[in-house]
Amino acid sequence: MIELDVRAELERLAPYAATGDEDAVEEVLRIAHPLVHRYCTTRLESVDHPHATADDVTQDVCLALMTALRTYENRGKSLLSFIFGIAAHKVSDARRRATRLSTPTARSATAHHVVDVEDGPEHHVLRRELRGEMGELVDTLPVRHQQILFMRIIVGMTAEQTARVLDTTPGAVRVAQHRALSHLRSRIGRGPAR
Repeated sequence: MIELDVRAELERLAPYAATGDEDAVEEVLRIAHPLVHRYCTTRLESVDHPHATADDVTQDVCLALMTALRTYENRGKSLLSFIFGIAAHKVSDARRRATRLSTPTARSATAHHVVDVEDGPEHHVLRRELRGEMGELVDTLPVRHQQILFMRIIVGMTAEQTARVLDTTPGAVRVAQHRALSHLRSRIGRGPAR
């Protein structure tokens, strides 16, 4: 789970990093890297493309963060929220790039049906395809909703913890989570918007 001390430490370091303090920039990257890597791994696990690995996208996020820190100003958005915003954009870019560069494959109509319990190659393919479809659906959400779902469902943070990280209220987190899940439910079976 993301410790709230991490958020406080990032907020403490942000002004120093913005002035170009190399030690502060290095510390921000050290703290952010495992969080970003976990986020990228989770969001890209269904993408099977050599240009869309979690390690590569994490590196892209850290490079973008290093550049963005020079101009970062706290305008009511925590640095951690800012970092997850960069990560969400880089993951979306990587997923789009992987889709464009991969050869088109016919989607199996059975992907939406219950598959045999055996863990054979067909099962792995169907499971990967379903994860890919879910990832594409999540990409249709606003970045803020993606962040909330990641923190609440993947990381396991409470609404109160998520609200503190994103500088909002627990009620707003719950409402956004409900809207995001409702949006996903409404799109299941229809696929992502093209």
